[in-house]
Amino acid sequence: MDSSAPLDQDLQNRYTSHHPLEEPRPVPAVERKFKRHIDSLAKVFEFVDQFIIQEKVDDDAKHAFDLAVDELFTNTVKYHPSNPNDVSIELRTENQTLFLVLTDFDVDSFDLTKKTDPDLTGSLKERTPGGLGIYITKKVVDDVQYQYNNRTSVITLKKSFRRKNV
Repeated sequence: MDSSAPLDQDLQNRYTSHHPLEEPRPVPAVERKFKRHIDSLAKVFEFVDQFIIQEKVDDDAKHAFDLAVDELFTNTVKYHPSNPNDVSIELRTENQTLFLVLTDFDVDSFDLTKKTDPDLTGSLKERTPGGLGIYITKKVVDDVQYQYNNRTSVITLKKSFRRKNV
């Protein structure tokens, strides 16, 4: 049989129904809860890194997500240190978009999407401390969403990526 000959249309249809040429189905979400302590950050990075490797996320998107995860998790620890609840992180991909959902339980509302950007025009001595990490997070990801209900804060990050050819 000539391997360069076109596939029979029926065979082609059966093949593409089992091997779609489009983006694969959305990957089921994976979720893990972490103790609210700065020492948990290494486990958070391990969890995120395993998912990023599995999904073959490109290095640019990985670095952006690492920065954002570091900022958000650190803030949950820093601003609610006495809260006994774990922090939930959920990861998934869909159509070459990486999603991270950070859920923080029994906390006051703080909508980071409404936080005004820091003034970066003055010298370091003239600037008011705070807000730079959130500002950078909003710059390195494609979208940040915030929801709050029943003392539960949910932050969703989205970042488009290219799959690595490994």
